[in-house]
Amino acid sequence: MARLFPLLPFKVDETHWSWAARMAAFHIRGSVNTFLRDLGLDPFLVSLGQPDEVTRLCNLAGQEPETVLRNTPIQHIRRVYRLGDQTLIDSLCPPRDLRFCPACLAEDDAAACAVGQDTSIHRRERLIWRMKPIRICPVHALSLIRRDRPEGSEETGVFGGSVPETTPMLKDIAVNTEPCPKSPLQSYIAGRIGGRSGPAWLDDQPLEQAIRATKLLGTALAFEPYTFIDDLSNKERDAASALGWRFTSRGEHGIRRAFRLLQARGAPKGLMTRRSIQNSFGNLLDDAHYPGGHAPIRRLLKEHIARLFTAK
Repeated sequence: MARLFPLLPFKVDETHWSWAARMAAFHIRGSVNTFLRDLGLDPFLVSLGQPDEVTRLCNLAGQEPETVLRNTPIQHIRRVYRLGDQTLIDSLCPPRDLRFCPACLAEDDAAACAVGQDTSIHRRERLIWRMKPIRICPVHALSLIRRDRPEGSEETGVFGGSVPETTPMLKDIAVNTEPCPKSPLQSYIAGRIGGRSGPAWLDDQPLEQAIRATKLLGTALAFEPYTFIDDLSNKERDAASALGWRFTSRGEHGIRRAFRLLQARGAPKGLMTRRSIQNSFGNLLDDAHYPGGHAPIRRLLKEHIARLFTAK
């Protein structure tokens, strides 16, 4: 089998589509669509992460496939992807969202400049940028910038015309952006999709449900039980997630402790009625009754409420 030469190595933090676009810039100075078709590959299947097609690309490039497939979101069914052992719904990794850290891309540009190559060969999309709940760069503590992913990105590559900023412009944005406090929940998400273990109870839940449980609990504790997450600013969401993490990271014991705190706030005199329960748990209670609600939180909350009425 003929192979591409020289090898442009896959970076362990990037997406498979980022690598394909960088190879197109490196080998033909053209579009990833043309590059893949010249290799006899289907750009659409590669973009979807079809394992056989991605493996063929790896074999042609001389790259070990396992590392690439580990970073490849594979479309499982409509609006659902598989990433290693994780199941991702498209609300976690919206396909039309493009996020980037200006400092990271400026460093990519510096690497290109150091070897006299075009920046498109070195600018890469980090896998964690695909995850909507991750809003802060774990390296530079800067808020990720969100843009619409370019239409026809199979032609223009990952960034296309969506990131026209030059290296000086990226550096200027990075310097003038206020650093954000690091989020334990976002660090957990990044670690989990990277294959690292976290708190046992959270690891036992589907990723989307672990995130939702932490945010719901934190929002109820940090604000009011009927506060909606979507109504909060980014700073407020981060504060709520950090507070929720303090309890969900401790598993069932921590979650039950959070329920008791909410209960004490909603019924300060200790009198538990159906109305005081609603005042105590708000959206958590609504979520528990919703058929698609978070099952572990639903079970724990129902058990907690049942004990309250049993003890009366």
